[in-house]
Amino acid sequence: MNTIRLFLFSVLTLLFCNTQAQGSKVKTKKTPGGLEYKIFISKGGVKIASGDMVYFKVVGKAGDSTLFDTYKNVRQPYMNLIVNETIHPGNFEEGLMLLGKGDSALFKINADSFYGVYMGTEVPSFIKKGEPLLFLVQIDSVIGSKVLKARSDAQAIMVKEKQKNEASVIENYIQNSGIKYTKTATGLYYIITHATNGNKASNGDQIGANYTGKLLNGVVFDSNDKTGKPFEFKLGAHQVIAGWDEAFELLNLGEKATLLLPSELAYGAQGAGNDIMPYTPLIFDVELVTITKAEK
Repeated sequence: MNTIRLFLFSVLTLLFCNTQAQGSKVKTKKTPGGLEYKIFISKGGVKIASGDMVYFKVVGKAGDSTLFDTYKNVRQPYMNLIVNETIHPGNFEEGLMLLGKGDSALFKINADSFYGVYMGTEVPSFIKKGEPLLFLVQIDSVIGSKVLKARSDAQAIMVKEKQKNEASVIENYIQNSGIKYTKTATGLYYIITHATNGNKASNGDQIGANYTGKLLNGVVFDSNDKTGKPFEFKLGAHQVIAGWDEAFELLNLGEKATLLLPSELAYGAQGAGNDIMPYTPLIFDVELVTITKAEK
């Protein structure tokens, strides 16, 4: 199969490279945007439309250099993207919209246009300025935009339901614990368990914290007791979960607090490892122990 594919690519490459020399012997076409193409297989199915998700195999070449070859990628033997018809005319997606499931074609695209406009990157140094790139494409499958939207809507409903259930879990926990948390606008719950008159940290400051993280059932999943040293991070630099960036800005130096974080301010829909499942609210007992002010 690989031998046939490489032979086919070589033949079609020669056809493109010799189009002008061959004159009428080779007929190629151009899209309205200027993409030069030759359709190799057309099964007459529904053509790809803007908003569709397309899965396709592709070999890309610049002269004798192979840019990529999904046929050789065992883990992911295809690429996929959602087609956007507003993409710069004459580029890759305009070619995809000529095809349907099972079709294959060869696209010829100017390197400057493909990298500079379509990809938004510099042209690699091994490719000559203005050199044509050749892409042999085979469409594996197409998921229509209506199906994609239906899936997205279903996912959104599922997320809302999980968030609703999580909110009930948090509410029940607070009622059963009897703790009078303060709630912020973002949904962070906290209570100061040891107050001080120390300074507050600001975004950009390097701070050190002691902490113990627990699930609502009391199971400890992490603590800096393992290292015996405060955990250090730059406040407001997104180096930690969102709930921490918000909470430690509220604390004075030396203060201790208990935080109740909804998953939106913790590990969200992804969870973290085997201990923290998706949409899991967390408890943190924390202490702000050091502040190193940022240089101005």
